[in-house]
Amino acid sequence: MIRAFSTSSAKSVNKWLGFSRDKLTPTWRKAVEKFTEPGGSAEKKLGKIDSFEIKSRDEGPVHKSHYNPEDEEDIISMRIRGENDTKTCHVYEDGTGKTKKGEDPD
Repeated sequence: MIRAFSTSSAKSVNKWLGFSRDKLTPTWRKAVEKFTEPGGSAEKKLGKIDSFEIKSRDEGPVHKSHYNPEDEEDIISMRIRGENDTKTCHVYEDGTGKTKKGEDPD
């Protein structure tokens, strides 16, 4: 099921899709909001953001990377559509993230 959520600020209006961020623990909600905030890591990597999709499986959105098994930290996978590119990003519990394997999280 896809649910749309909107947030607005002086800089942007974004669509939130997928798993509801309201169902995340406070720590994980803060992490995805930090990564996706205007001027944050996602915007620096992908340009002005149009939409975010929190991906989820049966066990929920927090999981170990299947794409990069060497990364043993818990992550949330988010499909982020920006003006320069669209990528599935891995967001870490501290609010950092990356768009590709081998990249340093920021």
